[in-house]
Amino acid sequence: MEEKAPLLIYLVVFGIVFIPYAFLSFFMGKSAIRKENIRARNLPPVFRVLWGPLSYFSESMDRIARLIAPEKIKAIENDLLIADIRMSANQVIGASCLLAIGCSTLTDLILLCFTTNGILLLIGGIIAMLIGAFYPFTTIRDLALKRQQMIMRSLPFAIDLIASAMRSGVDFIAAIRYYVSTEDERNPLAVEFGMMLRQLELGKTRIQAIEDMSGRIQTDGFSTFTAAVAHGFEVGASIVETMKLQGAEMRRIRFNIAERKAARAASAMIFPIAVFIMPAMFLIIGTPILIQVFSSGLGGLMK
Repeated sequence: MEEKAPLLIYLVVFGIVFIPYAFLSFFMGKSAIRKENIRARNLPPVFRVLWGPLSYFSESMDRIARLIAPEKIKAIENDLLIADIRMSANQVIGASCLLAIGCSTLTDLILLCFTTNGILLLIGGIIAMLIGAFYPFTTIRDLALKRQQMIMRSLPFAIDLIASAMRSGVDFIAAIRYYVSTEDERNPLAVEFGMMLRQLELGKTRIQAIEDMSGRIQTDGFSTFTAAVAHGFEVGASIVETMKLQGAEMRRIRFNIAERKAARAASAMIFPIAVFIMPAMFLIIGTPILIQVFSSGLGGLMK
């Protein structure tokens, strides 16, 4: 029995590795996606690697995912909208399943190089599976938050530039078009303004286009800005003055955010100080004292 146990483990691991490999090889060959389409979708690196199998069986997972966790599906779709990632929520769930299987299998293979203990293999596989399962969701959420922060950092300058262009004699849409033309295409705020301009070309009104833009970004500061601009369009108020006031308000919001982050810095330092700095200080201070104690007569009493 003792000789058969390792052989059984090797056979199980081989099956775990071979079946997903054959599955992925078959379906990746079935779904040939052009690279330019992948780039246009603005996918993170992990999803680019898994895009072949994800694009094939994502439709079959859609009904199951919506029946099991409809609220989670809505939250994922909202994060994808904010992060400007052009993929479906069921593809994110599919990536979670694939990464869970892949990470668990890889971890068990690495552990088999050092031990054949079944309990350690099981614990390691479960931990790796959980990490792989949650990684796609946390990645999408982090990208959404990062994009919101980048937009809010760029907004005060954009408002000032658009207001300056309007004071020189151009209208609101032409000022936005000028801002988009002067910014880098990687600037998310310029991308959103460019999308708003395309919606206007397709027939939407200015108020509808700017409200749709607010729905894609979903931050309190930008919602306040769009509400003020939309109200100015409705009542016929001076958009230049509205932009000037909103620029000052956006700078105040940024200052308040910086103040909150600075206030949290002290509490954020407690953990690294307690884990890394305090033990080192105790070693530096306490080691010479212990050496003197053990070298004196008190050392014999303590023994």
